[in-house]
Amino acid sequence: MDARQAGQTARSWVEAEIAAGRWPGLRAAHLVGGITSMPPTEPFPAAKDVDLHLIFAEGSPALAGEGPLSGILEASFGGIAIEAGLKSVADYRSPEVVLANPEIAHHLTGDVVLYDPDGLLRDLQPPVRRGYPRRRWVRARLDHEQRGQAGALEMLRLARASWGASAEVNLLGYSTTFATAALQVAALDPPRMGSRSLLRLGESLAAHDRGDLYEEILAVLGVATADRATAERLLAEAIEAFDLATTIQRPTEAFGPFQHKLHRHLRPYFVDSCRSLLAEGFHREALGWVLPYHLATADVILTDGPAAARPVFAARQTALLRVLGLDTAEARASAAARATRTYHRIFVLAEEIIAAHPGVVD
Repeated sequence: MDARQAGQTARSWVEAEIAAGRWPGLRAAHLVGGITSMPPTEPFPAAKDVDLHLIFAEGSPALAGEGPLSGILEASFGGIAIEAGLKSVADYRSPEVVLANPEIAHHLTGDVVLYDPDGLLRDLQPPVRRGYPRRRWVRARLDHEQRGQAGALEMLRLARASWGASAEVNLLGYSTTFATAALQVAALDPPRMGSRSLLRLGESLAAHDRGDLYEEILAVLGVATADRATAERLLAEAIEAFDLATTIQRPTEAFGPFQHKLHRHLRPYFVDSCRSLLAEGFHREALGWVLPYHLATADVILTDGPAAARPVFAARQTALLRVLGLDTAEARASAAARATRTYHRIFVLAEEIIAAHPGVVD
């Protein structure tokens, strides 16, 4: 399957769900994520998922979810994994609102529409394409990422008080995504996350001769000095835990970072991505992608798993935190403070990139 076919399959999924009457109030749908910047004939990797936004009228039952991980729908259809973000039409109410949102703006400059019966997206796209490189809107998108970063750090503070060490470390990893996105915004690059997010952050920083900031981020996560053997061992543990957790996981309202990714059809998204990074020599980045799965799957097993299995996975989770140097509250608090300082420096760099970028216009 190539990228065009993957997009067409995603369209067929949307059409099938509409025909089944499952999405009252759906106004539009469009592709987001890595697929939007792939050439149409490029092979679509089995380890990738297709990301899209489903846009609902305000008040739709689809938007009633609550909590930090609400608003995400995972599905498997036609040989592809799909992750759909559920969005309110309020996020698309004007070109100005879209242009200030880095999750949406770049995507609407391309051929991404899957469903648009009322012309909502059709009418937005021309002004978004014109306004996208304007300095006002580039800075607005950077401000959006900075607010997201602040929110992630606040969630990290709440995790420290309420959710335990595993959630705290998982949210520390999540917080890196805003730094990655900030540099993408500043360079007018398409937003791309997923398994190679850390690697893209390193590439962006290296392009501006700031590899020191990347090493700081890796040190915050506890993977800077990890070796390949450690990454491979922890991957093997996480695969075992993933295979068990996805057979026993029960629906829950409780907060659980990354648990929306614990579905059997997403196994290649986890396992194959890590193995690819290892094969390319990026064992630290592979370990960075192992961590959320290792932590989240152990949490599921400790809650829902067989009694005989729980001590094993509890011990593995404790050992992982020790390997990372994040096994005490003091160490995690220190890492969060260090991360905050490093993120500030990355956002300063993003401002400098915008100021010098020839594609940013007034």
